Amino acid sequence: MYHLLTLPDPLTDLYRRYGPLIYARCRRMLDDGAAAEDATQETFMRVHRHLARAHTVQEALSWIYRIATNYCLNEIRDRRLRPEPTGDALPGLGTSPDLERSLADRAAVRWIAASLPEKLRAVAWLHYVEGMAQPEVAEVLDISRRTVVYRLEEFNQRARKLLERSSA
Repeated sequence: MYHLLTLPDPLTDLYRRYGPLIYARCRRMLDDGAAAEDATQETFMRVHRHLARAHTVQEALSWIYRIATNYCLNEIRDRRLRPEPTGDALPGLGTSPDLERSLADRAAVRWIAASLPEKLRAVAWLHYVEGMAQPEVAEVLDISRRTVVYRLEEFNQRARKLLERSSA
């Protein structure tokens, strides 16, 4: 029989197993080490509050990944509300915006996504920046693949309009 102090803590186990992965994810999304540390800490605080929700290891990883993603996307949105003076144009595109080139650039996707609804931001970030295939995006966000396709199409349409406006 285990002594109470030797029982494994489920949160500690999840943090040891997934903490570095979640930090790396937050670091890629936020492009800031300190903000990524805060995001990782906040993610695992939220995991702790609802620890009983995940039943299997695979569910736990998807669930923690989704919490971190949503937290980071909210941070990106909030940064937009507190903008730093950088000018109005999309970074690095000059006067001839190209959607494909823009979507290959993390800063451009962040700039485009900041002005769009979260449901579009999450799908676009996972697909264009994280390089996830549509079925993977659907699994992480717990939506259908068809919804992913529609949201990517809507994101692309809105991105084109933003790019056109920024180059005008």
